Amino acid sequence: MKALIACFLFVLLASFQCSPAFAEDFESYMQVWNEKRELATQYLLDAEKSLKEGDEATACVTQRKASKYGIEATESLIKAMEINGSTDGLENFESGLNKWRELGDFC
Repeated sequence: MKALIACFLFVLLASFQCSPAFAEDFESYMQVWNEKRELATQYLLDAEKSLKEGDEATACVTQRKASKYGIEATESLIKAMEINGSTDGLENFESGLNKWRELGDFC
């Protein structure tokens, strides 16, 4: 009986130790998603501004930076979704990832 209780406690403690690691990984990926998404958005706005001002070279460089951060953000979101077990709509994010790559290759 003591062995059964000890085994149960061991399993219970082990599951509690795994959960924070899971949560930390998920939160970490979501934090990267938010940070990189914001950077990508800002670089896209800057690229648009440069293009309107007629500076195509700067616009292109800035657009590539936006692409880089957009790719990193989307990859992070995909990893977070996989950790969370939410794979519904994952193909849409894969499509978005390809759009970010195309944006970087456009210039």
